[in-house]
Amino acid sequence: MKKSDGAVFTAEQSAALAAWTKRYFQPRMGLIEALRDVQDWHGEITVEAEQEVAKVFGLPPTHVREVATFYPYFTQEKAGKLRVAVCRNVSCALAGAKQVMSRLEREFGVAAEHATPDGLLSWEEAECLGACDMAPAVSVNDQLQGGCTDAVLDKLLPELKKGKVPCPGLNERHSVHGPEKGVKVLTAHFDDPSLHTLDGYRKHGGWSSFEKAKGMEPAAITAEVKKSNLRGLGGAGFPVGMKWETVPPKAAKPHYVVCNFDESEPGCFKDRALAERNPHALLEGLQIASRAISADRAFIFIRGEYLTQYRALTAALEEADRAGLTPVPIQIMRGANAYISGLDTALLETMEGKKAWPRQPPPFPTVAGLFGCPTVVNNIETLMMLPHVVGLGAEKYAALGVAKSGGTAVFSVSGHVKNPGIYEFPMGAPLMDILAAAGGVREGRQLKAVIPGGTSTPILTAAEAQTAKMDFDSLRGLGTFLGAGGVIVLDDSTDMVKILFIIERFLWHESCGQCTPCREGSGWVTRILRRMVDSGGYPGDVENVLRVGGNITGTPICALGETIGPVAKTIIAKFRNEFDARIAAKAEKVGG
Repeated sequence: MKKSDGAVFTAEQSAALAAWTKRYFQPRMGLIEALRDVQDWHGEITVEAEQEVAKVFGLPPTHVREVATFYPYFTQEKAGKLRVAVCRNVSCALAGAKQVMSRLEREFGVAAEHATPDGLLSWEEAECLGACDMAPAVSVNDQLQGGCTDAVLDKLLPELKKGKVPCPGLNERHSVHGPEKGVKVLTAHFDDPSLHTLDGYRKHGGWSSFEKAKGMEPAAITAEVKKSNLRGLGGAGFPVGMKWETVPPKAAKPHYVVCNFDESEPGCFKDRALAERNPHALLEGLQIASRAISADRAFIFIRGEYLTQYRALTAALEEADRAGLTPVPIQIMRGANAYISGLDTALLETMEGKKAWPRQPPPFPTVAGLFGCPTVVNNIETLMMLPHVVGLGAEKYAALGVAKSGGTAVFSVSGHVKNPGIYEFPMGAPLMDILAAAGGVREGRQLKAVIPGGTSTPILTAAEAQTAKMDFDSLRGLGTFLGAGGVIVLDDSTDMVKILFIIERFLWHESCGQCTPCREGSGWVTRILRRMVDSGGYPGDVENVLRVGGNITGTPICALGETIGPVAKTIIAKFRNEFDARIAAKAEKVGG
């Protein structure tokens, strides 16, 4: 359908934008997904498009402008019809991401974030695609293409130049492993290729726990979850039942449950695999949580890059709705590729059609969350555990783990290991058992360090890793955190100065800009480390990194800013000789 003279959108496109204003209970909740459509249609977000979208949503043009310039998915310069994203974070950098970028630049004939003359192709650097086990990871229009070795690129690039996007099939990506003898909860039936369907899930007892929960009072469900010692598995580790207890009694305001599926922490990809393989477990968990807090609606907020998982969840939800399994309605919302949206209050801001600036608590979301209403935000893996808590019973579930950390956890293992993938182990399992299940460090190398829970968690040396237990309290005793279970293994070939640079560059790139110390300090730290990586650095550089990082600590609203200093402090303290050696080598070269 053609546009009329002077029109920004066709009639069909205008109708599609108007439909987003009616999808959710508040019109502006559809704004970000509407802007995703505009980006896909036009390859950019122009000022004229922003103004037209503002009219459709009844919002000030400045508000739409603020949103359109905040999220990385939206561009103000023309992107290609096929947008190729290359992950540049730790695991992918170790596997040769830079070489992939160099090849794309040669093949396409354009630099990053520029379209080819015919407008067909563009490529860009991405911070994390949630596919660390297939490093170096590449996606095309949010469709993951797997680990892009030269052999893969030899097949992929000719297809892209023809305008085609290869589409790997469902259930063909993530390797799922675990102990040969041990307990598997979430991954127990991952060898069943039909598990993602309603019939396949029911074959293994799916949806029976929700039937059981319907016979329980909401308070009894919360008490059971509290007794199970289930803790939030998205990073914070807060006791789930305790969080639910802070929801006020049902009154005039509606209650909501939100699934945080914005998995963006470098090193983490388990949630992507869990949703793809077993989407009905999440839907069942959402219904149990909704009953526990008397929720009126439930939402799944999924990161924008997870296209396959969005489709898998959408198909599963259609099945569940047809079968009458969702008395509390569930809706799925896509984000726009901002890491900060994974923080609970920033996620709620995103859902409300705003830029993802974290809120300063109190009040906490359970009291004043989505549009000021009581809202429980739980990670996807946490919610998927609920059917097992109810089905097994709190005591049996708690006994699978350790005191204060019940059940199991699914770990994403990547980096310098023989068999990257996801591994389910009981809470409190020795870290070295997990590494052994992954085949150990690659041939001919020795273990140097381990990042235990994603790049936001302080690093462990090889010696510390020998005794580390993978649960919240044990790792805290070692000065680090379980985080979201993203285990990145580093062997003795690793340059720790480069690793710190990659982590700090990520934090700078993803800083929302709200807090001045984080916004400015993360940039200073990154620039100093870039200089050290590129040219060796100068005397005082290490001290300046520590000083700036220390000045940031304690000042930001959210955990992103609080990561900048401690991560640098830990890596420098444990591998100071590598930083000093770079500076000494530079001084010797200049002096010579």
